[in-house]
Amino acid sequence: MTLQRLVFSSMCVAPLCQAAPDTKAFFGNHCLECHDTETRKGGVDLEALRWAPNEKAAYDKWVKVYDVVQKGEMPPKKEDRPAADASRAFLTDLGDNLSTVDKQKIAANGRTVLRRLNREEYERTVQDLLSISLPLTAMLPADTPLYGFDTVSEGLRLSTLQMEKYLEAADAAVDAAINLGPEPAPISGHWLVKNEEGVRKNIDTPEGTLTNPNDPKSKHRQLLRELPDGAIVFFDQGYPAAQIRQVERHPAGLFRIRVSAYGFQRKGESIPMRVYGDNFKDKQLLGWFDMPADKPRVVEFVGRLRANEHLRIEPTNTGVDEKGQNVYNIGAKEFGGSGLAIQWVEVEGPLKETWPPRSMEALFGDTPITKIEEGRKNRDKRVAYEIKPEDPKASAKAVLERFATKAFRRPLEPGEADRYVKLTTDALDEQLSYLDAIRIGFRAILTAPQFLFLEEHTGKLTDYALASRLSYFLWSTMPDEELLKLATEKKLSDPQVLRGQVERMLKNERAKAFVTNFTGQWLDLRNIDATTPDKKLYPEADELLRVSMVDETEAFFTELLASNLPVTNIIHSDFAMLNSRLAAHYQIDGVDGEQIRKVTLPANSPRGGIITQASVLKVTANGTTTSPVLRGAWVMKKLLGQPPSPPPPGVGSLEPDTRGATTVREQLDKHRNSETCKGCHSKIDPPGFALESFDVIGGFRDRYRSQDKGDTATVSNTRKKRLYIKLGPAVDASGALADGAAFTGIIDFKSLLMANPQPVSVH
Repeated sequence: MTLQRLVFSSMCVAPLCQAAPDTKAFFGNHCLECHDTETRKGGVDLEALRWAPNEKAAYDKWVKVYDVVQKGEMPPKKEDRPAADASRAFLTDLGDNLSTVDKQKIAANGRTVLRRLNREEYERTVQDLLSISLPLTAMLPADTPLYGFDTVSEGLRLSTLQMEKYLEAADAAVDAAINLGPEPAPISGHWLVKNEEGVRKNIDTPEGTLTNPNDPKSKHRQLLRELPDGAIVFFDQGYPAAQIRQVERHPAGLFRIRVSAYGFQRKGESIPMRVYGDNFKDKQLLGWFDMPADKPRVVEFVGRLRANEHLRIEPTNTGVDEKGQNVYNIGAKEFGGSGLAIQWVEVEGPLKETWPPRSMEALFGDTPITKIEEGRKNRDKRVAYEIKPEDPKASAKAVLERFATKAFRRPLEPGEADRYVKLTTDALDEQLSYLDAIRIGFRAILTAPQFLFLEEHTGKLTDYALASRLSYFLWSTMPDEELLKLATEKKLSDPQVLRGQVERMLKNERAKAFVTNFTGQWLDLRNIDATTPDKKLYPEADELLRVSMVDETEAFFTELLASNLPVTNIIHSDFAMLNSRLAAHYQIDGVDGEQIRKVTLPANSPRGGIITQASVLKVTANGTTTSPVLRGAWVMKKLLGQPPSPPPPGVGSLEPDTRGATTVREQLDKHRNSETCKGCHSKIDPPGFALESFDVIGGFRDRYRSQDKGDTATVSNTRKKRLYIKLGPAVDASGALADGAAFTGIIDFKSLLMANPQPVSVH
């Protein structure tokens, strides 16, 4: 099955139906010897198992029975196996009954429990509805994941705390959208390191670091190095970054940023340049770029700056030369190591189309907004526009009904908006201003059940419900005009139209939300920062590698969708999505630049597929050591659709040995040799052992790293800086699948999975 078919089929699953299971003969012949009331092996008593499918606990047990028989896990292989016809008849009978129960539940209760928008969906919906960019997720309580995802209705409960936070978020969103102030003065400047007269200008070099070399009292060396073309050389060690403080006062928004720079004394190698937004409390990476050596490159991009952030520009791994000398100690003019030469920086923004902003139209439609004339008495200088309808109540009714229709993602039922209109008209009767009164109505709509929940009634989905389901699935936000138009015309439920919309939406820029949210939860990419690699063991781990890890996996999944590739590419592919930082990490030559692109892998490369991507290998490790158990369980659950049972009570965990004295396989043998643990570990450990060839940051290895014992070796995070590590015992990545098929490493292991791809799935 291809990824596109998988996406489409998940929108249109219709359960089978038939009637009640006859399990007595099958259980008696093949199960009760071990699973009767007296023996209860593994805690399973099939004699006491009642057919009560309306009880969730009983239903789940019957599903478990079906699964273990269908997979051939029960009866155990050492026992007499049932005839194929007997197993097939048992599974058909039980499966039909379970499907019938599902169909009955859907008929009675609808396809899903009433589902609340999670906080990511809430933020994106409010931003699209109001045409604002205000972040809102941090204002709301975290959602509870269920089955690995935070879009499952049973996990999206509604508490009094959440309602309180929704009210706060609604107030903040409406405040951000109602903007009657004067048009902000745009930032538009070309900042030079030196101007035409040779005077240094505008790009800040921090005070206290540029000392006077003629001052006998100066205790520090001159750190500024000016080049003949007017550029100044910057470093990221021993010398602070370039800061564009002139853009410090501005509203939040999108800005166009251009930088001209190049690598200095790089011996032909490019240098990574990082551009941040900095508010003195924290900084956010806006982008990074490979700058060529000795030849200026102009980079241009659009980035979102928070209010009053300035730009901060840093090179990567500079300031210390090959002899280990720091630029701060020997002076920039005598320093023989590399740096980043910046010529000029341009910033323009916030980028906008009209004023008053589009958020005013999103709220008030075509309600007249007039500019306050100059010379007219205006006590509040922050206000330059006003809304004063001749009939405030009639205007409020029209505005709120229009807004509620958009917010509820469907036409209103007769009188449905009356309660929100009444809140506003009552406030007008109490002499509140038009704007203060209508804020109450907006706030009520943004906290209404029709807005916070996805409505799906029993029976066939309406076209409007289908539009919302499709939009929140692929875009994590409300339907656009085209979806709603098709829903109004009742065309969206047509299979061909629906398929066409799936194709259109996957090609849209907003589908990035689906890729980010889905891979973030399915592959645990949201946990990429949950652990920090040990600096002594993994000194090459840096920010650009971490960012590139996630970019690779998201780009790979996007490629599977866009090219409609088979799901088996999850296990192995003949290509990878790489940039220069990842290619260096994977030891693949010929990849330059910061852009992720499709790269054909060399023959016999251990890479390919999702299973060997650095992001996955990092989130399945603890930052210090790897565990075959954790990685094996992750592969079974996430990629093979076979989540292992939890460990029995009292089973201890492995203590990592970073001294280099023992291997994890030696420690794990204690578990594997236990009869209690052996059954599960025979399935869990093989994927984990195969992945032992990869360290905690996804680098390929044939020896473990050590903090104590071992041989000294070097690694690099750029081709210009050597870092020292110690190597411990050799890695053994061999093993055998539960059926006895042996492998010697990751390439063999992937070949075995590809030979039987049926279990490969997206869960």
